[in-house]
Amino acid sequence: MRLDTYRHVARSIPWQPPLIALVVSSIVVVVQLGDQVALPLQLTALLLAAAAGFSLDDPAYEVLAPSPHSLLRRRLQRILVVVPPTVVAWMAAWAAIVWQGSSNPEEFGALLAMFGGLVGLSLGVAGVAGRRSSGRGGPVVAPSIFVLQVVSTAFPPRWRFMPLGDIPGGWVEIYIRWTAVGVVGALLFLMSSRDPAARGVDSRRRRGESKRPLGVGSP
Repeated sequence: MRLDTYRHVARSIPWQPPLIALVVSSIVVVVQLGDQVALPLQLTALLLAAAAGFSLDDPAYEVLAPSPHSLLRRRLQRILVVVPPTVVAWMAAWAAIVWQGSSNPEEFGALLAMFGGLVGLSLGVAGVAGRRSSGRGGPVVAPSIFVLQVVSTAFPPRWRFMPLGDIPGGWVEIYIRWTAVGVVGALLFLMSSRDPAARGVDSRRRRGESKRPLGVGSP
């Protein structure tokens, strides 16, 4: 893939939300909220992951619907422009916080699983919402994640599907639940990225075949 393709993709992405999330995350890291490790990284993960959902906002969604490039391909190009810098930003926040304080491998693994799960969920929600709103699902991501997080917190610890603290089962259970969140988000993204133009052609072809008189086209 030529680099100029990604340059054009980058120009079509709304960068204000990721930049705002980066600035706020930097402030959180500097303040460090009482010398804690987990809470600042959880906040930065929520901010950066929610902003990553805006990568799928495409003002030319309807114009490019009949494009020879599939919707999934166009979305993956946008993700490749936004998500890697988002991951780098979160890893930099982790490195800065660890440099100021301390951490352990189990806690880092849980936070990394949380960040990955939130990014996957963000892309899944943005994909589904964008399909129903002409390619502008980014504004729906943050409220959706907030509602899901509140609902998860309302459950007893053993039933929380998006845990922010200790739950029965320890670190392994936290890894599993956040990985499951990311998998669900990835499945939502893939399902919502089926090419609408191709399905329209297939449906018209099926309707045409169903209306064909008996004996026509048969040997």
